[in-house]
Amino acid sequence: MHYPALRKDESALAPLSQTCGAEPATTGRARPIEVVWCNDPHQPCATLRHVPRLGIATALAAAQNACERSRMVNGLLHLIGFSTFAYFALEITRERIERLFLHEAFIPGTYRGEYVRERYHEVDPRTVAARRGSLPLVWDLQQLRAQPIDLLQNDRAQEGLESFIRTMREDGMRSGLMFAMSIPGTRLHAFMSFTAQRRNCDWITSTTLEQALSIGMSVHTIASQQLTTVARERTSDGLTAFERELLLGIAEGASDKEIGRRLDTSAHNVDYHLRKLRKRFGVANRTELTYLTSKLELI
Repeated sequence: MHYPALRKDESALAPLSQTCGAEPATTGRARPIEVVWCNDPHQPCATLRHVPRLGIATALAAAQNACERSRMVNGLLHLIGFSTFAYFALEITRERIERLFLHEAFIPGTYRGEYVRERYHEVDPRTVAARRGSLPLVWDLQQLRAQPIDLLQNDRAQEGLESFIRTMREDGMRSGLMFAMSIPGTRLHAFMSFTAQRRNCDWITSTTLEQALSIGMSVHTIASQQLTTVARERTSDGLTAFERELLLGIAEGASDKEIGRRLDTSAHNVDYHLRKLRKRFGVANRTELTYLTSKLELI
């Protein structure tokens, strides 16, 4: 499959109509987003039966630990002109970021420090553009700074963006690529980020893009399984036994009164808790709630 490199007039950097943060921009950075690190234990080949037995994905699947996987990816990066690679995911509900998931095998040192500590994932304009765009995102810092960010109107959010761009420049991350992939059955969007020290993105050709996509999708094939498992565990752990019974009841088509009778409570209380669950999962009605929680394998 061929992915043409983006010319300046074909940039995937669509105008950003909102912040990447956890809340609307008017709330600033009030509520911290949970950061979840995913471990990378060695997995026997039997658990990877769905992994394509091709090239990079096969080598990554056969690696013994996170360090070995990281060395493999870094070696390939340098061959095609990049200096760092990061694989992470955002759990998003109705355009609000709930959690940041980082995979220990595929995160450079800068992400372990300032990117998380300064909460740059809340103001990183690349994640919005990559997730919304129909093409892989080709960027450099000059382009990022020039993007209109309509809802980053409060000073703290704007300062965060400027600080993010300044840190990227100081760390030698001046141009690069980013791919975004939704993970079926979850609310996760995975991001594969490639960065280089070159000041502009003109050097990124269609061949570079194709090679980077091969590396990124091979990592995604391996790492998305662990992110999915951890994300489902976190969501599942957040449900009480009472809430699980509510979800099972609506999945069975029971009315509030019938569910209340089963749980020895009132229909009013059932409705109250279902409204809270709809708000938590970012859905509008019982049907959407049932569908989403089924996809997340919570019931």
